[in-house]
Amino acid sequence: MINTLFQSALKQEIGYSLKENDILRASLDKELSKTYQSAAAFYTDEAVSKLEQRQLRDSLIKSALETITVSTSNGTVPFRISSSNYLTIHTTGTPGFDNELIKRLDHSTQGYEVVPLGEQYFIRVASAIVSDGETFYLETYRDITSLFKSRENQYQVFYGLIFGMIGLSFILILFVAYWLTKPIKTLARATKSIAEGDFKLPAFQDSNDEIGLLAKAFRHMSRSLEHMVAELEDAARRQEHFIASFAHELKTPMTSIIGYADMLRSRNVEQEQMILYANHIFQEGRRLEALSLKLMDLIVLKKQQFNMKRVPASHLFESVQSVISPILKREGIELVMEADEANLLIEPDLMKTVCLNLLDNARKSIETEGCIRFLGKMDNKGYSIIITDNGKGMEPEELSKITEAFYMADQSRSRAEGGAGLGLTICSQIIEMHHAEMDFESVPGQGTSVYIRFKEVCGK
Repeated sequence: MINTLFQSALKQEIGYSLKENDILRASLDKELSKTYQSAAAFYTDEAVSKLEQRQLRDSLIKSALETITVSTSNGTVPFRISSSNYLTIHTTGTPGFDNELIKRLDHSTQGYEVVPLGEQYFIRVASAIVSDGETFYLETYRDITSLFKSRENQYQVFYGLIFGMIGLSFILILFVAYWLTKPIKTLARATKSIAEGDFKLPAFQDSNDEIGLLAKAFRHMSRSLEHMVAELEDAARRQEHFIASFAHELKTPMTSIIGYADMLRSRNVEQEQMILYANHIFQEGRRLEALSLKLMDLIVLKKQQFNMKRVPASHLFESVQSVISPILKREGIELVMEADEANLLIEPDLMKTVCLNLLDNARKSIETEGCIRFLGKMDNKGYSIIITDNGKGMEPEELSKITEAFYMADQSRSRAEGGAGLGLTICSQIIEMHHAEMDFESVPGQGTSVYIRFKEVCGK
């Protein structure tokens, strides 16, 4: 834009210079014609030599030229008159330029050039004047230094503005970068704090931009992590109880084995009874061996597919009764068992573990003499195993947590009995594996009932 304005102003100055040269040339042409006429009238004697005539003419020309001035709003226009042999005849204090421009002119052309002289700039216009057979060269000069200085000043202002804008932009970019990266740096510090275990985040300014959405997501992640860590810490505390008493989870079959072994050791029993007790010990030992491996598959390896077998309900109930009866008799608890006949598609060892766990829990809930009902009912919806006791029962909030790992409704009694709070969790997994359902009903002070409902039954 600056260069365009400069070129436009330069063209305008060149036009003014050409016009000034035209005006001055026309005036000089008239003056030269008058001068030649005067010189011819003054010397009519043929005795006057041509040299004298030329000298007189040159003298008259110089006198005439000295009287000519061209004034404009910018002042007097300087000019120079040169002869045909490029010698200066008259000058009005013009700058000292060479004669290259006039040497390139012919009689019918007008030429110009923009030339520097020191720290100044001039438009130099030259044209030829032919008068009385003589050729003269007119040169006019126009000082345009102010035009170049104006352009230079404009460039300086332009560069100043450019550098100023660059500096301002740099400062603005620094501010924007700081403004944008500040919440990111805060998030980075918060990440480090979270890594060190401190989940308290600094206050973030709510916004709907990407940083604000990131801060909200980070806050949500922090709360989730804090909740997860709290759960893990709670689970770790519970697992400490589990590690201390995991072995007791197999106490029921071991108690049965010890009970029958004690009877063999301390009593005189008949041969048939001895074989029966030994058989119970053998069967429970084999079941305990198989059970330990199956529980490992179920709990540690999360195995869900086991070989299901078609087992008569009476066999399941009788095998459970043979294990739990000595324990209940020793504590004075009556066991009432009734079972409708049906063929159940189950994994025998695991389902027996479920029944023994539930019966053992019922035993633990009875503080003094009591009764446990162990029932099997067949209806049009399937087969149900029902275990009911007249123990102390549970509150509703306890009932909703009893299948959680390591939860114990009565920790003092469970610890005294050697429980770890793992039994019902294992039971729930086994029931789920059988595609069955397990529900609890309990009334504080009256007892608890457990319902296991099988949807798939093979029939009688």
